[in-house]
Amino acid sequence: MHFLLSCFYLPRAVVFLTIVFTAVGFLGIYPSDLQAQISDDPTTGELLENFFRDNEQASETDAQLLLEYLENLRIRPLNLNAAGREDLIALHLLNEIQIENFLTYRNTFGPLLNVYELQAVPAWELIDIRRIMPFATVATGLETRSVPLWRGLIDGEDEIILRWGRRFPPRLSGTVEGEPNTWALRYRHSFDNRMRFGLTAENDPGEAFFRGSNAHGFDFYSAHFALQDLNKTVKTVVLGDFSARMGQGLLLQTGFAPGKSAETTSIARGGRQIRPYASFGEAYFLRGAAATIGLGKNWEMTALVSARRRDGNVLAAQDSTDQDFPETVFTSLQLSGLHRTEAERADEKQIQEWVGGFTASRAWKNGQVSANAVYLHYDKPWQPSTAPYRQFVFTGTELMGASLDYFWRRRNWYAFGEFARSDNGGLSMLNGVLFAAQRNVTLAVLHRRLGRDYQSVYAAPFAETSGANNEEGVYIGADVRFGRKWQINGYADIWKHPWLRFGVDAPSTGSEYLGRLTWKPERSVTLYLLWQLETKERNSGIAEIPGLVDNKRGRLRLHATYKVAPALELRSRVEWTRFKEGPLPWSRGYLAYQEAVVRVLGFPLSGSVRYVIFDTPNYDSRIYTYENDLFSAISIPGFAGRGSRYFINLSWRINDWLRLESRFEQTLQKVAVTDSGFTGKQSAWKLQVRMRF
Repeated sequence: MHFLLSCFYLPRAVVFLTIVFTAVGFLGIYPSDLQAQISDDPTTGELLENFFRDNEQASETDAQLLLEYLENLRIRPLNLNAAGREDLIALHLLNEIQIENFLTYRNTFGPLLNVYELQAVPAWELIDIRRIMPFATVATGLETRSVPLWRGLIDGEDEIILRWGRRFPPRLSGTVEGEPNTWALRYRHSFDNRMRFGLTAENDPGEAFFRGSNAHGFDFYSAHFALQDLNKTVKTVVLGDFSARMGQGLLLQTGFAPGKSAETTSIARGGRQIRPYASFGEAYFLRGAAATIGLGKNWEMTALVSARRRDGNVLAAQDSTDQDFPETVFTSLQLSGLHRTEAERADEKQIQEWVGGFTASRAWKNGQVSANAVYLHYDKPWQPSTAPYRQFVFTGTELMGASLDYFWRRRNWYAFGEFARSDNGGLSMLNGVLFAAQRNVTLAVLHRRLGRDYQSVYAAPFAETSGANNEEGVYIGADVRFGRKWQINGYADIWKHPWLRFGVDAPSTGSEYLGRLTWKPERSVTLYLLWQLETKERNSGIAEIPGLVDNKRGRLRLHATYKVAPALELRSRVEWTRFKEGPLPWSRGYLAYQEAVVRVLGFPLSGSVRYVIFDTPNYDSRIYTYENDLFSAISIPGFAGRGSRYFINLSWRINDWLRLESRFEQTLQKVAVTDSGFTGKQSAWKLQVRMRF
């Protein structure tokens, strides 16, 4: 420990905060007579942070997709007596061995009588049961199944969310068409988890709103209508916008795609292949129709078709004077969804995209095998830049791919994988295994070999980089629990890139190691220590050293969460980071925060406040944190430079169907990481109205 701490700079303020919250956590400075009154009911935000606090590569769209699903389950919990394998996988709170043990237990002993019976399921610990209970229930499943489905159009639950936000100062570059406001609207209706439909609309800062290029209102609209589990034949039907997954993501993955995180054994992909899409992200979804149909006891088929216009940079073709060549091509797809300036609006909806896909699955007692195929077509040729690292990327108007995926289980073993081929002959494969060595020990191993010439636009497998090409690696993860108070999570990932990459002008290698020790002495107290070290080869930024050099990044985090009263929860964190390029000396930084969350039972007002200080010398040593935001909103800011930040969240429950929420945040950037970087105060304010009826 002394060696680890000596690697990081320890300013006096950080030392003080460390001593304070460590003393509170370890010495038990909290009213012990109140602990029995405090329920261990983790919020959705806390569960999301398990995935995203240790994975800076995760996008806010990923977080939003998981948030939408979990929040829907908090309102309409999953019935464990009726849930299938796909439903349990989609929770992302259980590993595949735990899921198989639960299904075996239920098939053997029949429906659960109460939640306490879950303690008898092999490999299920009390911490697992507490994590899923906000999203699950135990019921007969017959209460509403006798109600005709058409009644769901009238008798279901409705929710409307309207959100406004604005930054001060706006900091919008260029000439924008609209005001610096964010507007978001969501309506959704649900009935018995069998029927769902909804509408989503969103406007980014600087985009026109009910005028100019958006005279019709919002800049982005999304709608869906979905039916689920109507009978043994009709599993899922979605019209409108939807997300889709095939296998392990080598061929198609537009929904939530978890990667490396502190959930070290969550490496296999699964769940329903088709889900309605209700997020505000404007890039990674499909628009059209999709269905999953059961054929007999062991066969299942999924088909999807999508047609929508995409944003892209369109240019005149170099050979446009030749009648055998197209007049225009596009060099890239624009994924930001921003249409503020004239240049951004020039790229809006310039490319027509069609996607078709098909899956046929055959299940056996201990496993399943699926055959998948995807066809993609653009109305203009995709012609990216000719940089050497892009030599093997997809070009043209048509792309086809096919794959085989499988999973197999045997007692305390679970194996899975996928083999994929694109129509240019490129191959990629991914295989993994989970092994429950004991009730409290789970090991995970994953090997991937993603060909440099493999091509897929919508691929998102478990890997170091985005896409499904130019990478070979091995991941080993472990989850070890000692009684009910101690838990150790860790992983080691080693990989190489056989071909060039952006910013890396030669084949390269990398490695990453993470360990987390968690101590939970009481139901209301949690402390953990996290350590991570990552090494990647990149182009040298040192004039005297050509070629590639190692870029090393390390971090050490100490975090505590504790309830000092039934209505007051405190969260404290100190994190140190360091970065080193080649032979240059280490650059060191830190971040510390204190947060208080207040929820008084029976009182209509609740809220949270956090104060952060940070000091990191450059962008490479930046530190990310997950922040609690308004309901159905996501915030994962990165901190670089020197400064401070605070936010205040307030929620007022006016009555059973109406709630008002507000968030104010302000960052004081004292020192920027670049000469042109922003310094001074940056504030933001959000207001939200929620109605449920």
